[in-house]
Amino acid sequence: MKSTHPLIPAPHIEGLIFDLDGTLADTMPIHLEAWRLTGNIYNVEITDQMINDRAGTPTIQVIEQLSELFDWQIDPVEFRLRKNKVYTSLKTKNGKIKPIPSVLNIAKIYQQSLPMAIGTGSIKKNADMALEDLGIAEWFQIMVTADDVEKHKPYPETFLKCGEGIGISPEKCFVYEDGQMGIQAALAAGMSAVNIQTLEIYHP
Repeated sequence: MKSTHPLIPAPHIEGLIFDLDGTLADTMPIHLEAWRLTGNIYNVEITDQMINDRAGTPTIQVIEQLSELFDWQIDPVEFRLRKNKVYTSLKTKNGKIKPIPSVLNIAKIYQQSLPMAIGTGSIKKNADMALEDLGIAEWFQIMVTADDVEKHKPYPETFLKCGEGIGISPEKCFVYEDGQMGIQAALAAGMSAVNIQTLEIYHP
């Protein structure tokens, strides 16, 4: 018997929750460049690995973690403002954000049959820009951004709010993620999840 593809939700699933950056939207190359260039402003080296290890975590929390780790004297709020300006400039130069087709196709298939949400570590402004470029905003009943929660990934608040927003209990939600922080958040919320990079499925 042919096995079901990991991106296809199991029959008992009644709601889908998607991370945005690196999951639905191919924004990570721009974000990584923005991190590197903003780091240069502060004369610190920020590598792709540092950011990939913390995928899904908002900028302020990432720079707080890195500052503590490397003893950097950086104001996290100021850093986020500068990075967002760099990101917006890079996005303008690069044109419209492109989708990650394998995940976007799943959302397209289920957008009329299952309630769907987006749970992202991005601020609302950047998330709105991505959804506008992709032209899929109307597919989702709710979007929970970094501006909407107090405890970000790997804490479960983002995904719990998504589940509440679509009216589906955690055990019937399926989360699409590209980062370990997001996987941890989904599991902490009592939800199953798939890492779209490895196609590994996780259960709480």
